[in-house]
Amino acid sequence: MKITASYQPYLLVKSQVLVLFSFEEKPIPSEVIAIDHKLNNLVSIASRDEKFQAKYQELLLVNIGKGFNFSRVSLVGLGRRSDFSLLDLQKAIGSAVRFVQKKKVTKMAVVIPNLPAKRYPLQKVTEAMTRSAVLADYQYTEFKTERQELPNNIQELVLISSKKDKKIEKGILEGKIIAEAINHARDYGNQPSNKANPNHLVKMAQKLAEIPRVRCRVLEKEAMEKLKMGGVLGVAQGAKHPPKFIILEYSGRPSKKEWIVLVGKGITFDSGGISIKPSEKMEDMKFDMSGGGAVIGAVEAIAKLRLPLNVVGLVPALENLPSGEAYKPGDVLVSASGKTIEVITTDAEGRIVLADALHYASRYKPKAIIDLATLTGFCIIALGTQASGLFGNNAKLIKKVKEASEISGERVWELPLWPEYNELLKSDVADLKNSGGKEAGVITGAAFLIRFVNNYPWAHLDIAGTAWNLEEKTYLGKGATGYGVQLLVELMREW
Repeated sequence: MKITASYQPYLLVKSQVLVLFSFEEKPIPSEVIAIDHKLNNLVSIASRDEKFQAKYQELLLVNIGKGFNFSRVSLVGLGRRSDFSLLDLQKAIGSAVRFVQKKKVTKMAVVIPNLPAKRYPLQKVTEAMTRSAVLADYQYTEFKTERQELPNNIQELVLISSKKDKKIEKGILEGKIIAEAINHARDYGNQPSNKANPNHLVKMAQKLAEIPRVRCRVLEKEAMEKLKMGGVLGVAQGAKHPPKFIILEYSGRPSKKEWIVLVGKGITFDSGGISIKPSEKMEDMKFDMSGGGAVIGAVEAIAKLRLPLNVVGLVPALENLPSGEAYKPGDVLVSASGKTIEVITTDAEGRIVLADALHYASRYKPKAIIDLATLTGFCIIALGTQASGLFGNNAKLIKKVKEASEISGERVWELPLWPEYNELLKSDVADLKNSGGKEAGVITGAAFLIRFVNNYPWAHLDIAGTAWNLEEKTYLGKGATGYGVQLLVELMREW
């Protein structure tokens, strides 16, 4: 999508549809009132007939015929002004994009709403609009051979402002960088696992090494054996594709030796292993690498935004499959830290893999470690699909993650990690077991991970409920959401 700014009067901007936002207090925007008589009052009449009240995400499309540089006007409701936030604007423009897509529109012009600058900085407004438009326009069509029934992609978006300001161009640039990184993460998740295997994730990560100050290294199986990564190797031993351990380093402040480590679970397909999952919805387990995809996407955005800090992304990429060589319930694995793990279920493999990644993270003596993983179905039971579970060992870091969540709109909810939960992970034959059963299942997953953090500031995000949409949303389609990219970018921006 080509996105540009225009400082011409909106009547002079050429497009197929002109989009304006309105609040409930004033459903017909002043821009429309000023020209409605020239439109033979078509907009006000349609607004009255359709009972348009500018409620949140309410949409009205009016055909105005010839004589203008646009043939349609669309009004998009923002709800009550007192309830308004930038997140509402994001969802509203996303809804508008998906709405006009279905009307075969390929070029649209949007008037940037007049908002109080102190509360809503112009650059933030423009960035939010750009980001949401690009995300809403996304369609995963790689394997579609018949595309005539699909909505059009928006080829060109023009953001109209009455005053020229460099902040608008910067907002467009940064919004597009972030949105494209999120969409890349969505691609990684939506791709079927017969394409998006561990080696494919490696190729995607290696492309990022073309960005200045980004370095990509990959540990092969032999290197992992030397590092005694018994967790990764144990989980991967039943699969045909060998495991890969991806290391992405972005040196945005090379004079400093301080690192922030992002860790993402990269299970490119999770059958459950010997403890095989039910066949219903097993196809969704291609999304089990969403944490790893989010980390790769976040490093891409952070590097392209040239943020002045050092970030490393660690993604253990592998498959969890049953075979004659697969690891089994009752096995004991020796992790890279030396701690031994009794396998209760091979379907709790993510925490075993992350144990080695979290231990590897300590090589950087990090200022903080943040991991993302589709770790437990129990998180969906606890929080549904509205928020990710948040855990950690450092109050300041938890506060930073919550603040980034508020800015990004990618919700989190903190859950406890009291010492009593460790009792559920006690093993009779090893240092700990990989499952404490159904009781507090989302918490015991995090309680397992904290044993491998080595006391560095750490936050864990269980994104099992937020990594993909099962149903179409007005502003975002089905499939992978790219959850975590935006949150991590905002966290690093505020660092």
